[in-house]
Amino acid sequence: MMKGMGKYIIGANRQLLIPESDESGKLEKVGSSVSSTSKKNKFRQHCRRFWCIYLIANVIFLAIFLPVFFLVAIPAIAQLVVNKSDIRIVNAEVMHPTADTVRMTLETKVNLKLALGVRLDPVVFYTFVRSSGHENAYAGIEIPGQTIKGNYSLGVTDQLTPILNMTSWETFVSQVVHQKGTALSLYGKTTGYLGVLKSHIILDKYVVIPTLNKFKGFSLADSTFLLPAEDDGSNLVANITLPNPSTFSFEVGTITLDLKSGNTDLVLGSATIEDVTLRPGNNTFPLRGVIDIGGMIANLAEVLSSQGSALRTGALSLTAVTKSIVSNGTLIPYYTKALASLPLVANVSIGDVLKNSLARLGSSEAFSDPDDKRRRDPVQFDGPVGYGDAYNQVAGLKHNRHVQKIFKDEDSEQRDAMIDSLARYYASL
Repeated sequence: MMKGMGKYIIGANRQLLIPESDESGKLEKVGSSVSSTSKKNKFRQHCRRFWCIYLIANVIFLAIFLPVFFLVAIPAIAQLVVNKSDIRIVNAEVMHPTADTVRMTLETKVNLKLALGVRLDPVVFYTFVRSSGHENAYAGIEIPGQTIKGNYSLGVTDQLTPILNMTSWETFVSQVVHQKGTALSLYGKTTGYLGVLKSHIILDKYVVIPTLNKFKGFSLADSTFLLPAEDDGSNLVANITLPNPSTFSFEVGTITLDLKSGNTDLVLGSATIEDVTLRPGNNTFPLRGVIDIGGMIANLAEVLSSQGSALRTGALSLTAVTKSIVSNGTLIPYYTKALASLPLVANVSIGDVLKNSLARLGSSEAFSDPDDKRRRDPVQFDGPVGYGDAYNQVAGLKHNRHVQKIFKDEDSEQRDAMIDSLARYYASL
C-alpha cells in the first residue's frame, strides 16, 4: 500500500534542477532595468520639481558667459588674426612735394590668413617713426571702408597728405637717404565685422623697406667742358646717375649743387639737376654746371693739393653738396636738409673730360672758324717729339680766343704751362 501511495507524495517525481534553466539572471536584468528607469524617472521628477532653479542658474551663466565671449573672446581672436597677418609694400610714391604736403600713393598686400571676408569701417592709417611713437605720426592715410579677404590689396592713390609732424617727417626722410633700410610703420584703429559680429581692431604694423643707402653707386659720366660757355653761363655738362634700390618713388625737384675740390671747402662752381624724380633702379639725369676756371687758377696750389690722390689715378675729385631743392617754384626744406648732409664724391677721368671736350670743341662753329689759320694748321703747335696730333689738339687751346678770355694777360704763362701739362697727359693716353 505504501508503494502505491508513492506517486501521491509531494515532490516525489521532481528531477534535478538544470543550471541553464536558472531564471536568476533574468530577474537581475529586470531589476537593473527597473532601477535605471526608476533613476530617470526620479531625475525627471527632480527637474520638474526644481526647473525654476535650473532656469535661473542657466540665465545667470549665459548672462556672464555671453558678454565675456562677445566682448573679450571675439575681439581678442580678431586682434590675434590682425597681429598674425602679413603686410607687404607693393608700390609707394611720394609726389608733388610742397613745404607742408605731399601726394602719396601706397599699395600694400595684406594676408589675413582667414577664409571669411572681414568688412572694415573707414580708417586712417598713421605713418610714423617707430622710435617716436604713433602719437608723433608724420602723415595720415585715409582708407575707405571695404571688405577684405585672404591676400588683399589695400591702399590709396595720389592722396593729398598733409605733413602732421615735421620733425618726424625729417627723421624719416633722413633715414631713407642715409640708411640701407628703414621701417615704414603704420598705426590705425577701426571696427571690423565678421558677419553680424563686430570688434574693435588696432593695426600696429611695420615693414622693413630698402632705402637709398647714401646713393651707393652714384656716378658722374660724360663730363664735358663747353668752350665757349652757353648763354646761361654753363660751361660744364655731364650725366649724373642716382641709384634707388628701394620700392619707393620720390619726386624731389630741381637740385642746385656746390661743386667742391676734393674733400675741401674750396668751391669750384655750381651745378643744377632739373626735375629729379627717383624711381626704383638707376636714375640718370643731365647735369649743367658753371666752373669758375679763373678761381681755380687763382687757387691752383690748393686745388692741386686737394687732388693729389685723384690725380695719381688720372682723375679729378669733385664733391657735390646740395645747396637747395626747389619743386614747382617752392623751396623744399626737408629734402634740402637731408641731401645737404650727404656729400657725393665722384672721380672724373681727366682723359674722358679732354676727349669729350675736344670732340665738342671740334664740332663747334666757334672753334671751326675757317679764318682761324692756327686751327687749320697744326704744324705750329708742334710739341715734344713723339706726341704728334694728340698733343697738338690740346696745346692748340692756348691760341683759342675763348680760352684766352678766361685768363687774364698776366696769367698767360700759367695758362700755357697748365695746357701743356694737359696736352702731355692726353697724348700719353
